[in-house]
Amino acid sequence: MLLRGGGKVNIREAAIAVIRDWILGKLTYYYRPGGVIGNAKRLVPMVPKPSVRPPLKYYDIVGDLMINFLANRRAAIIKQVGDSATLMTRAKHEDGSKLPIIINNKDELIRYVKAGGIDFMASVGTALSRGGIDIAIIDVKGGRKVWMLDRGGLELMDLIVTVIRVVFEYVGLVNNAVIFDGMNGFKVVASLSREVSDDDMKSFVNLVGEVVNRSLKSFDLFQAYGNDVIIGGNTMLKVKMYRVPLSLHWSTKLSAIPLARVYDFLTLYADPSNVIKRLETNRKLLEPLFSKNPIDSLLDAVNRWANNDYELIYYIKGVIRSRIKYGGVGTELGIDRENLKTEY
Repeated sequence: MLLRGGGKVNIREAAIAVIRDWILGKLTYYYRPGGVIGNAKRLVPMVPKPSVRPPLKYYDIVGDLMINFLANRRAAIIKQVGDSATLMTRAKHEDGSKLPIIINNKDELIRYVKAGGIDFMASVGTALSRGGIDIAIIDVKGGRKVWMLDRGGLELMDLIVTVIRVVFEYVGLVNNAVIFDGMNGFKVVASLSREVSDDDMKSFVNLVGEVVNRSLKSFDLFQAYGNDVIIGGNTMLKVKMYRVPLSLHWSTKLSAIPLARVYDFLTLYADPSNVIKRLETNRKLLEPLFSKNPIDSLLDAVNRWANNDYELIYYIKGVIRSRIKYGGVGTELGIDRENLKTEY
């Protein structure tokens, strides 16, 4: 990132830096239809800014819920005071030492908000982690063409997110949620019972991308606009930090809200005043993230994929096509893993 170490920069420079290097560009681990892996093209946020409000009242209301995702993890905070923005990853203590920021209660959160903190991120591993990952996250980001499609773009991203969630459930990550990223995309998130390695999660990202491509390649909407959607693991594998649910995005001032369906998303729902009104709904949608998923099936699937077991892909594809054709989005999977026949 270009914002680091507490240095202050012009707000325009800060926006360019964060958007380019963190949220929208240089994705190291992502999948495009056709299997191409490399640097992503720049995407343009297509969401309007709500009216800017002092965030203290907002965080005082949603803070207790946010602590579930911040506690015992390293935090990064974007402070915005006046026309400058600063990325904080360490805090100065009384003895003068600078240590990683860890926010374990709402009082600590509010203290940072009063100091200008507006955007809060947490590590994908615990504070004591040596690099492992216990939060599985797949990014789905839409470019200008997709967002300009109006509901058509949301329909495409809804299809993609649905496929990703089926993959999550197949590998045992049945407790998962979809979170709006505050700008131009969505994340499928699941908590893991213990940490897994970067290599395992790189393979998982590639597995997800392969399943999405093979499951949706015959859909006209995917053929026309699939190249304008990036499916990746940048948040989990490169940034190692994710915007915690209900945090405001420092640039758009929209909230990272959970969603039942991507297709039903409206930016109005992510406006802080509406997030407060819908707090109980948001709480219920976040409940799956409070339960940790066992990782045995995940590691088994990753190992099979690493050994080029394409039967795994066709198997999951069969479940997905059946769900899209017969079950409809949002229905229960009801996967019978012993008796379901592989569909080629």
